[in-house]
Amino acid sequence: MSIPLIVAELPLGINPGLMLAQLVNFIILYIILARFAFPALRKTLDERQAIIRQGIENAERAKSEVANAHKQAAAIIQEAQQRAQQIVADATAAAERVRAQIEAEAKRRADEIAEQNRVRMAQEEAQAKNALRQQTADLAIQAAEVVVGKSLDNADQRRLVQQFLAEVQ
Repeated sequence: MSIPLIVAELPLGINPGLMLAQLVNFIILYIILARFAFPALRKTLDERQAIIRQGIENAERAKSEVANAHKQAAAIIQEAQQRAQQIVADATAAAERVRAQIEAEAKRRADEIAEQNRVRMAQEEAQAKNALRQQTADLAIQAAEVVVGKSLDNADQRRLVQQFLAEVQ
């Protein structure tokens, strides 16, 4: 059985009994929600807020790390370029030193060859002079034999030729 609520309706169609029942239901529902649902919802919202905050912090940290990585990469590239320029400069200097050494060695070798040629030419000249003296001596001996009419022995011939050449020089 139900107990009828006899409450007169107020103007604007408001039923105070029904309104009181709805208010009691709302308060009970609010207490139940406040006791069980709201803490779970608040916890879930706090966790999501913490996750979002952490994600933002991670993104900012990652952005900062990327900027640092770009700076480091630029520094490494610049250092590599400077090192490459230094290597090229060192290689150029080394090549210049090698070129100078090669030129010095070539000049030394050319001077050595020229000196050897001078010595050889002097030797050939001395040999040619000796051969010429020998021929001159032989001719002089032949001429002397013809003029004198007799033949001298070899030792006398040589002595006369040496004496002749000494007088000519």
